[in-house]
Amino acid sequence: MKLPKVIHVELREPYNGKRHFYFGSIAAIFDELSEEQIGIKKESLWNVDLSRVEYQNKYCTIRMGFIKRKKTFRGNFKKRGSL
Repeated sequence: MKLPKVIHVELREPYNGKRHFYFGSIAAIFDELSEEQIGIKKESLWNVDLSRVEYQNKYCTIRMGFIKRKKTFRGNFKKRGSL
């Protein structure tokens, strides 16, 4: 099973009173924050393998993690004892 990823952007200086932002993709970062605020262009950030290393510069730190969830038996599944 593929784990959902989350990209954490930690700014050195707060933006709108916040320093920590969480996104589902690199492209989503640039919908909320500008290239000037994070100090890197979208195309350049795509070249960084965030699953192996974190990116740092004088404006921010960008790292990627994975969301781990507890397994559930909700949804579509076969009931025990039925064929």
